[in-house]
Amino acid sequence: MKRPLDEMETFRAQELLLQRATEGLDDREAAELAALGAEDDISFDLAASGVDLATLRYEDMPVDLADKILIAAGIDASKTAVVPAPVIPIESRKKSRATTYAVIAAAASIAIAAGSVFYATQVAPTDRVAKVPPTAAEARAELLATAKDVTTLPWTATADPNAAGASGDVVWSPSQQRGFMRFKGLAPNDLKAIQYQLWIFDKDRDQAFPVDGGVFDVASNGEVIVPITAKLRVDEPVLFAVTIEKPGGVVVSKRERIVVTAAPKT
Repeated sequence: MKRPLDEMETFRAQELLLQRATEGLDDREAAELAALGAEDDISFDLAASGVDLATLRYEDMPVDLADKILIAAGIDASKTAVVPAPVIPIESRKKSRATTYAVIAAAASIAIAAGSVFYATQVAPTDRVAKVPPTAAEARAELLATAKDVTTLPWTATADPNAAGASGDVVWSPSQQRGFMRFKGLAPNDLKAIQYQLWIFDKDRDQAFPVDGGVFDVASNGEVIVPITAKLRVDEPVLFAVTIEKPGGVVVSKRERIVVTAAPKT
């Protein structure tokens, strides 16, 4: 089974098919069309032939050629409308029949090409629908509902002025290496002066070098949910701590300003 083409590949295949039908392809372009798996698509060739036939003068349209075009387009030539011989002289009847074939062949071929384009653009439609990413709140709820080892720990505010009245919790799943911080009442930070940064102390790591959980901003005193972006694997966290650092964060924190902490009960 051929894999579905993405949007850009579909456009390129159609471009090459159109060029083959109107101008021809060189060896490199033919190889590219084959690599896209569209070299057997003759819909554009039929459309081009149909247009050519429709624009010919009726005396230039050989009846046998019209029959072949109709057969290629999937139309039964025997069922096309032809004026009965007794009414019109033989020569005129041939011309009328050729003209009729030309118009039918052109219409049928263009319809086939249009159908091919429509089909190509509809391959794997679910891949073409823009997916709206979940909000942080939705992702947190999903983690709580699906991760069997998820832990929820409440924040404890320190005496730092930015932490006055702060509350919330942190959730973490070791198996998924995912987590979220939820805050309420944590002071908004001045982006030009400071940023908040999370540190995760893992049981099997040197406590002097906790795992960087990412920097983040707080825009309001209302509820804020922040995804955790741990830089290293954390298997058994023993402490989560949020510090105030310079914009962009630091590699090693002096922990001069710790605003909230969370730890499992021992």
